[in-house]
Amino acid sequence: MPSSPSLLALRAFEAAARRLSFTEAARELYVSQAAISRHVRGLEKAVGRELFRRLHRSVELTVPGKKLAAGLAVGFAQIHSAVEAVRRMPARRLRVSLEPAFAARWLVPRLDRFNLSHPDIELELETSIELRVVGRDTDVAIRYVDSGTRPLRTRHRRLFEMEGVPVIAGARRRPAQWRHDNAVLGHRLLHDDNGKAWRSWFDAAGLDGFERAKHHYFTDYSLAIAAALRGQGIALGTAAFISTELRTGRLVQLGHTSVPLGEYLLLESNERSTASIRSAFVDWLAGEIERTQA
Repeated sequence: MPSSPSLLALRAFEAAARRLSFTEAARELYVSQAAISRHVRGLEKAVGRELFRRLHRSVELTVPGKKLAAGLAVGFAQIHSAVEAVRRMPARRLRVSLEPAFAARWLVPRLDRFNLSHPDIELELETSIELRVVGRDTDVAIRYVDSGTRPLRTRHRRLFEMEGVPVIAGARRRPAQWRHDNAVLGHRLLHDDNGKAWRSWFDAAGLDGFERAKHHYFTDYSLAIAAALRGQGIALGTAAFISTELRTGRLVQLGHTSVPLGEYLLLESNERSTASIRSAFVDWLAGEIERTQA
């Protein structure tokens, strides 16, 4: 079976046939005139027919050349139309900006279920504590807001609230009276803020001891939980982020007092091009939150 001519040769011939000039075809395709001539000669050899009559200062198509040129014009027009149709398709990649702890402790462990439900959607996850401009820098933003913070003025959707309880590594020997709040006393306190959350907990529990305690401060909640898992102190854990560790006993709650920490909010753009995939992602988030709370 004869081999098919190269696409480069066909493209060179189609341009030369449409312009009836090897020179103009070379300018259109950004190659030399010699390259056009070489491709055309190779194509003529491949089809076994003369496609051009070379005149003194011009060329003209032969009958086989006219037939091939007409077919190629239709074919290249279909290729161009297919490429443009793909370019006009709605984007299937969703940009999501989210707080690092939410990404590491909540979203990533559940992504396998999203991938199974929506295998055609690609997520571009950016973890940052800075709020990106929704619609310009990101399609969806998930942000944490401390309790008592002034509500956002922009349109948003509340995902879930966070409550903190003291947790300690389960592998360690549990403190005496570990079911009572005063079991926290004497242990190093692990923070992911400036101390506000732990101060609130001590006030809610009616205990003194915050000032006398030793402390470690982290800029990321996940690091505070990692330190607690290694027995380096007590963190204020929230069930939404440490449910697996509590269920398996790797972390154990001390006392019974909980304190509100804040809430997670979702903001999204109103761009039409990403409307369908934004809706798919937001609906999946809502389903996961409902399933977790249930």
